[in-house]
Amino acid sequence: MRSDRRQNPRTEALNLIRNRNGPVPHIVAVTSEPMPKRIASIARESSDLDCVYHIALPELRGAVSESMEGRRSEQDQDLEMLISAKRLR
Repeated sequence: MRSDRRQNPRTEALNLIRNRNGPVPHIVAVTSEPMPKRIASIARESSDLDCVYHIALPELRGAVSESMEGRRSEQDQDLEMLISAKRLR
């Protein structure tokens, strides 16, 4: 996901909500983005989205944990915070 495209899911969600006649469905984004910071930029900043789904979340958690060789990184903390807040599933 390019950083200049992070507003696209938000814009699409707003268009869907604005043009909807009935009740608003759950609005989500589905991604395979490997960078937790980019995922956080969508999941945290967009209250228009109910949550973000990652297609390989267990693998992403494992990769982030392994990359820091046991040290808790900022990316690892961000990822766990998003998961515990149910913004990322």
